[in-house]
Amino acid sequence: MRHVIVIGAGMIGTSAAHRLTSAGAKVTIIDRDEPGNGTTSKSFAWVNANQKTPREYFELNFAGMKEHDALDRELGGAPWLHRTGNLAWSGDALKYDELRRRVERLQAWGYRAEWKNATEVNAELEPRLAFSGATMRIAWFPDESWLDGPFFVRSVLDRAVELGASVRSGQEVAGITPSSDEVTVTLSDGQTLTADAVLNCAGPAADRIAKMVGRTLPLDPTRGLLMRVQVEPGTISRLIHSTDVNIRPDGEDHVLVHHDSIDPLIGERDEIPLDDEYCRELCRRARRILPDITGRAITETRVGIRPYPVDHISCIGAVPGIPGYYEAVTHSGVTLGPLLGRLITEEILTGKVDPLLKPFRAERFA
Repeated sequence: MRHVIVIGAGMIGTSAAHRLTSAGAKVTIIDRDEPGNGTTSKSFAWVNANQKTPREYFELNFAGMKEHDALDRELGGAPWLHRTGNLAWSGDALKYDELRRRVERLQAWGYRAEWKNATEVNAELEPRLAFSGATMRIAWFPDESWLDGPFFVRSVLDRAVELGASVRSGQEVAGITPSSDEVTVTLSDGQTLTADAVLNCAGPAADRIAKMVGRTLPLDPTRGLLMRVQVEPGTISRLIHSTDVNIRPDGEDHVLVHHDSIDPLIGERDEIPLDDEYCRELCRRARRILPDITGRAITETRVGIRPYPVDHISCIGAVPGIPGYYEAVTHSGVTLGPLLGRLITEEILTGKVDPLLKPFRAERFA
């Protein structure tokens, strides 16, 4: 029985642990925090392939969406996955033109995308959204979803543990020593573990883990601010991407608010107070398209760190010259987690590299 140590218990690490144990491997999962409490819990968690380019990266994410459906069928349910669809529009001429071209590209690539006008959206999908005119065009992506990341991690990790996986949370990896026949992992408390393979799923800390095996893994981590607002149940039901604010449901009586344009403004802060100027700005933007949010309380802010490789595409697989060491590091872990978990398991246990992964090999940074 092969023993695999998985470093990082987020979407990807948990998915890999589940697949490895299901395939008969012995698995030890190590995370310096509680499982699912890192980037996974601080993500807008949009399951999509909407803005993914080049074509190879789109196909990887499109396959990731389909893998969520396959996992649902396999497990007999996926209550963490909310198949709401996504509405997108822009009142800015340049941004609208980009959206129009994107819809055309996605349709050509076999991705469901269509247009509705504001009257149709209010009548059929979201009656409380406010638009600038009845004929405004809104893109509708019916197959997109959002996901409760911590719920996913808890549920899938429980299944891995039932199959024999062990979890060591609250422990840091202090060192990794690969050799020709085994890999030794040293923990911060001095304990050592030996395994046949180590899988680096450490997200924003993946570059630090890589250094332990003498490897440079260049990351371009970016912080993102999420704001949770209490609302009346049913205020919105779908993912919303407008000109300058994004909103989605987050439980029965909350919505989650975000926009990429705010993220660079928060600097290196890991905590944002509820009365911060950027929270107020997000609220102002949200009120323009969702008046029912007016006067509602901000109950929580979250700052997540997106673990982008420096070229902003996934970094997956074995690294030449470092025996027994594998990486699964990427943005869009919520979309890609179940798929990458299955494909990296296949590579670790059989040596087979799926064609989907060939453009995203870890060896490009060797």
